[in-house]
Amino acid sequence: MKNIVTALLFALLTCNVVAQNIDVAEVKNSGEYLWGEGNGSTINKADKEALSALVSQLSVAIEVGFEQHSEETDDEFHERVQSIVKTYSSAKLANTQRIVVSDEPNAKVIRYISKSEVAKQYENRRKKILQYVADAEKAEDNVQISDALRFYYWALCLLNSYPYSDTIHHYNGDILKTYIPKRINGIFGGLAAYIGEAEKETNKQNVELLITYNNKPVQNYDYTYFDGQNYSNIVSAKDGRGIIELSAMHDLKDIRLRSEYAFESEAMLDDDLMQVFEEMEEEIPFHNNKILVQNNKNKETKALLAKKNEEHKTNEQAVFEPIADTIGYLDIIKALEQAIRTKNYTSVKQHFTPEGYSMFDALMNYGNAKLMTNNGYSFYSADGCVICRSMPIRFSFKGNKTFVESIVYEFDENRKIKSLSFQLEQEAIADISNKTRWSKEAKHVLVRFLENYKTAYALERKDYLNQIFSDDALIIVGSVVKKPTALDKQVVLLNDKQVEFNRYTKAEYIKNLERCFARNEFINLRFTENDIKKVSNDKEVYGIQIKQDYFSSTYGDSGYLFLAVDLEVSDKPVIHVRTWQPERDEEGKIFSIVDFDWE
Repeated sequence: MKNIVTALLFALLTCNVVAQNIDVAEVKNSGEYLWGEGNGSTINKADKEALSALVSQLSVAIEVGFEQHSEETDDEFHERVQSIVKTYSSAKLANTQRIVVSDEPNAKVIRYISKSEVAKQYENRRKKILQYVADAEKAEDNVQISDALRFYYWALCLLNSYPYSDTIHHYNGDILKTYIPKRINGIFGGLAAYIGEAEKETNKQNVELLITYNNKPVQNYDYTYFDGQNYSNIVSAKDGRGIIELSAMHDLKDIRLRSEYAFESEAMLDDDLMQVFEEMEEEIPFHNNKILVQNNKNKETKALLAKKNEEHKTNEQAVFEPIADTIGYLDIIKALEQAIRTKNYTSVKQHFTPEGYSMFDALMNYGNAKLMTNNGYSFYSADGCVICRSMPIRFSFKGNKTFVESIVYEFDENRKIKSLSFQLEQEAIADISNKTRWSKEAKHVLVRFLENYKTAYALERKDYLNQIFSDDALIIVGSVVKKPTALDKQVVLLNDKQVEFNRYTKAEYIKNLERCFARNEFINLRFTENDIKKVSNDKEVYGIQIKQDYFSSTYGDSGYLFLAVDLEVSDKPVIHVRTWQPERDEEGKIFSIVDFDWE
């Protein structure tokens, strides 16, 4: 196991050196503190020696918790404990105190921390582990397989850094350190993948996959596959559909998927988790994460997906008004299909308005775009326009991920495509369609707003975002504090994380977005857990609470988005409030419509 970099520990330990009104005798003799003493010709040298001594005391304290279930040799055990000390450093050791016993040139320094503070940090980690398990179980119930694997694995990583892991139980009584691996392997066992449609080109073939979990189409699932020479980039399946790209001669009888479960690049927001990852020499291995893609049961799986698609269309019809005459529109969509296949995009420019074609061009440059097999288009009318839904396209990014998105096209009265967007997730549309007391118009306006909103980030539509935010919009962004913060900042505790809430003006927020767009190859948003409320019956102002998963080429996180949006003019939405927070509060709440005055 890698050695601890002592200098880094010193840097973390020196974050907070505010002295308390405690004397040396109390620190050394009360039994309430862990402490270290240092001597040197300067205060700084003595302080470093004191910190080093304190680290040793912390290592001894942590060893007590681990020794009862460790099977490692003495040297391995000591190295492991040293690494665990580091994973607690930024949170726990930042609260060490200092006493200067004597000044230079014969400096003596005492560094100490209360045992109650040590215990508090253990408890914080225990609660975080349990929260990740709860999140994983909820995701598994919703067939959100990527999320379930991610949260289970993260919980397991943190559990391995907890000194008293034998004491943490699931509510069913199982010890977590056996329950979590069992659930991860259970997910692998419940996954199945089948060959769908295959499209052959000159030297390669694009093969659609039908992916299920316990005979239900996966809502999301990340995987790689072996293409005959190497494993692919990570591919994100959606709504039961994935894709693989192989050589034309590759035998479809021997294809294996490897499930992604670590999601290390998306753990950056959680400082504790990242420190644990950094101290792990390798991933915790799960050898059951490979799935053999099957050629049988295609008909049954297709029937299952077809049933799911029919349910989705029923939900869409509760939101949009179907139209009967689709011939002219369908011809245009077929022309788009051909343009995408041949990459001859200008051949369909006449079917777009100038703004619409600009968006189409941005879409085709979002990533390497490949058309997937279509299960049938749906055409609807809304606000005097015609909407064509569900053109599935795979977008690949060099050295990163592959996403599958369904595209929505909106035609104006002249049958010109004036805009396009990524389709909202099926579960999100179902949530909105089930609002029985809302009008169909209110539902379709909400769906289209959310689809345009998530697409604006992907296609870097700065002008659109600038347009939909009110000039006096309240924009609040919460971020986890990794260091002590200035007193003028608004800092609250959410699930034992210090979260700093910053308020931005519209101009500041748009400027930050420009920087974000400039440094990322791609941005992709995914919405789950929608909860939408209306301010009142006489106002078309809605409070939208959404769990947002954010993916980009440089960063990934999950958190809770709240939007207060005025949809009185359906094609000119106005966002008055946007908040984002990484965690719910201790009562499970996030910002909502009731937190703001709408009189």
